[in-house]
Amino acid sequence: MTNFKRKLMAVGMACFVSAGAFAQKKEEDKRPPKPDTKVVVEPKREKPPQNNNQGGDKRNDGKKGKG
Repeated sequence: MTNFKRKLMAVGMACFVSAGAFAQKKEEDKRPPKPDTKVVVEPKREKPPQNNNQGGDKRNDGKKGKG
């Protein structure tokens, strides 16, 4: 009896799986088409003037010592 139940369950599961596979629709979606994506790129800005006030060259002005 248990062997019969196993076979019956196997056949039932095979029917459900195959019915689920064939139940999927092949129609196209009814959704409206997506609009094209637009990439917004800012124009390149001018670079600010270079800051020459770094202070590294001011101390080495050719003088040696403190005085």
